[in-house]
Amino acid sequence: PDLNMIEISWAYLKRITTKKGPLTSRMAAEQAWKNEWRELEQWRIQCWIKCVPYHIQEVIRLEGGNENSAGQ
Repeated sequence: PDLNMIEISWAYLKRITTKKGPLTSRMAAEQAWKNEWRELEQWRIQCWIKCVPYHIQEVIRLEGGNENSAGQ
């Protein structure tokens, strides 16, 4: 599990901004991400924060191991 909570928001923003297809330019991507960031609901952020204890327990259970091949 990722303990960096910003990673959850990046994944969400990527999913929401590319829902209608890939963004075709850097400017379009920047604008879409900024718009979605401003519209990000507080309740969603609170849900992500409430998951922190679970993520910490998973790190403890895995004894700090990194199961993600990208992180090795």
